[in-house]
Amino acid sequence: MKIAAKATQPSRGSRFSAGHDLYALEDLLIPARGQKLVRTGIAIGIPQQTYARIAPQSGLAYKESIGIGGPVIEADCTGEVKVIMMNHGKKSYQVEEGDQIAQMIFEKIDMSGMIEVDHLQITHRGNKGFGSTDLLPKRTIPVEQVQPIMCELYADSRDNRLFSANDIAQNPWLTQEEVMVSSTMISKALLQEYELELWEEVQEASRNDLEWLSREATL
Repeated sequence: MKIAAKATQPSRGSRFSAGHDLYALEDLLIPARGQKLVRTGIAIGIPQQTYARIAPQSGLAYKESIGIGGPVIEADCTGEVKVIMMNHGKKSYQVEEGDQIAQMIFEKIDMSGMIEVDHLQITHRGNKGFGSTDLLPKRTIPVEQVQPIMCELYADSRDNRLFSANDIAQNPWLTQEEVMVSSTMISKALLQEYELELWEEVQEASRNDLEWLSREATL
């Protein structure tokens, strides 16, 4: 919900982005080695057993040394979303109205309660504290040489959510007869062992195949 007329609605940067981008409501200057609480002009309502985590925006973190203080927004918090922007750089950073300042990621949580116990389960690490994993003895894991296995996967396009009218409109290559997809429902899988020599012959043939070389970048 917008609680300020000039607020910008959160949005995803791409189809598979984990977070919703948040935008500044106002201009302000964050001094070097300082921090500011930045308004967004929006409020949110989220399902129970979830929370919203405000995370840094990668471009600002890398280029401007801008970090985000650890705000957690619970399901029963419906006030304005505000972002703690921390400037770890050596120069001041100017925030302009409408700038992308952070991202908001929704995560599920375990709502189990706590009970007091007389003792805890014994573990290898125990109560050794910080840095204790560096003191654990290192284990050597024997590696066995195995023959390569080729897995033939069969997909039914009717079960594939990527095949929709919208996707075809945005990606004309989906209309081709043979399509390689990144995510699919596998209906059947066959495993068969191949001799190593055959595998090497297939790799060598692919290097000399003009059709493969023309499609390699796309695939």
